Amino acid sequence: MTNTIKKTNLPPPVIDNLKHLGSRVAFARKIQQLRQDDLSSMAGISRSTLTEIEKGSPFVSIGSYMAILWALGIMNDILATDMSDEERRLVASDLPKRVRHG
Repeated sequence: MTNTIKKTNLPPPVIDNLKHLGSRVAFARKIQQLRQDDLSSMAGISRSTLTEIEKGSPFVSIGSYMAILWALGIMNDILATDMSDEERRLVASDLPKRVRHG
């Protein structure tokens, strides 16, 4: 079996935040005294995918990340952000359905 190294051109802050998110997932799992096998089963993903999430891999689907956060009961806490006044204004305005270039 050959080892392949995947590379990414993602910005460093993205990589750092994924690693931080992975650490938070591992911490929450341990606090809840869940084994990786149990949590991955609860989320409907493989144990190897959970391992990659806990490492902060950028190659795991966003759906798998969300499933783990949901299974841990921390999805809303992690994703909770208040909209800025500008975002609220834009949401309330009549935004175009498409943005066209050219």
